[in-house]
Amino acid sequence: DPSGFDPAAEGWHPEPYGDFVAHIGPLWRRTDGAEEQIALRVAPQHLDRGGAVAAGLLLALFDHAVGVASYRVAGEQAMLATIQLNCQVLRQAGCGDFVVCRVAVAGMDTTEIVLTGDCRVDGAPILIGSGIIKRGRAGARERKAAAGGADAGVPGAAGAAVPERIIRSDGTG
Repeated sequence: DPSGFDPAAEGWHPEPYGDFVAHIGPLWRRTDGAEEQIALRVAPQHLDRGGAVAAGLLLALFDHAVGVASYRVAGEQAMLATIQLNCQVLRQAGCGDFVVCRVAVAGMDTTEIVLTGDCRVDGAPILIGSGIIKRGRAGARERKAAAGGADAGVPGAAGAAVPERIIRSDGTG
């Protein structure tokens, strides 16, 4: 890194998740009290045509941070799915910036987890957002693993964040 910033020296650890998340990284992770933090060093492949970080990348990064924080409170074996994500991009980030997403649980019950947070560069917010995570039925992940589902035991892996049954708006499923 030409800036001399070393994430590992600041308490960051490489984020080990695969599948889609591997395409937006490499990512870094640390926990600060009740707050999960996921970070990314912006590289040329993360930029849009105008030379700024693509908004979709920031949304994917924030969604991943929401998921990490949700698994922390629900347990790594929980079946979780993002059902709502609200974000506002406030300003651009550029190549070389270290984008830090901070997410905390704002509330939860037996069916949903509500989270809020932001993404920052050098302490200044570039995105603010919130998300709602739906909790799946107890034991769903274990049933999928027993059935031999792909990556069934890997949090955030293919299929791991999809509830076993989708309820339609009319209440049927």
